[in-house]
Amino acid sequence: MSIFCLIAVRNEEGYLPGFLHHIRDHVDGIVALDDCSTDSTPEILHRETRVVSLLRESRAGAPHANEASNRYRLLTEAARLGARWVLCADADERFEDSFLRRLKAEAMHGDETGRHLRLVRIVNLWNGPDQFRADGRCGPRWTVRMFRVPSNISQRKSAMHRPWFPPDLDAAPQARMNAYLYHLSMIDRRDREMRYEKFRAIDPRNEHQAIGYQHLIDERNLTLKPVRPWRRYTDLGTGTARGRSDMPDGATGASALPDRALFDESLYLALNPDVRRDVAKGDLNSGWDHFERHGAREGRNWRSRPNFTGLDFGAIFRGWREAKS
Repeated sequence: MSIFCLIAVRNEEGYLPGFLHHIRDHVDGIVALDDCSTDSTPEILHRETRVVSLLRESRAGAPHANEASNRYRLLTEAARLGARWVLCADADERFEDSFLRRLKAEAMHGDETGRHLRLVRIVNLWNGPDQFRADGRCGPRWTVRMFRVPSNISQRKSAMHRPWFPPDLDAAPQARMNAYLYHLSMIDRRDREMRYEKFRAIDPRNEHQAIGYQHLIDERNLTLKPVRPWRRYTDLGTGTARGRSDMPDGATGASALPDRALFDESLYLALNPDVRRDVAKGDLNSGWDHFERHGAREGRNWRSRPNFTGLDFGAIFRGWREAKS
């Protein structure tokens, strides 16, 4: 069972390290496409050991102009590399931990039932990393982000807001998975306003989305719900999953860096020979010194000791039933 993650990025140095951190241990490989980035995005992807193929798009254009062709290229490359299933997301999105832990079981279930399009609920985090919007058009919605790679792959016509899966799967049976996908770039009001302005600039007549984009900044009837402990997600620097259940009042659930006790100094130096040389010369006190000042921001690889944030009771009970049968 081979499950690859597909991601297309442009100037995502802020969100990309956290995305790679949360996904790398759950997939067999990452196929990435850099779409004309001018920041450190290409370097971050190049350093990520789980990236098995890094494609590049050199045609300049507005954001999302190459979306359909980028996704087609990613999927055909994953197929070439032998992917059986793919998981698709953007750099500013995080899957809940319990879903990632049962990812291969979901793929196996899809094979067994023939439901090759599998949906998660995307939720917009709002005014904090531990709560999401539950009302209106910004409330939770179903979206296909996991599917089996078909034998024939066609390219969709160029347009925004099209599905990740190819038209060859339009009639394929679907299954709604019990999983959330968290959208981080809707947390701050200014980011929501910038998102609104971006889409209004590239789609002023709502040709790509008939309902328009006003809902991105409309807070009438605002209803917020907390991220529950069984739906936590992991982001870079937390060392644990984000959620409200175990946090004091007023806490955000995030820290700038992982707990130093979780940081593997020896492995960090082994993975980063330039840092090892600077430590040996005395230019740096330690690998942690580099990671604290530069490495976290640059997306340098590091591995923490195992950290268990909860139990996947569904998988436990399935195993128990199978043992009994």
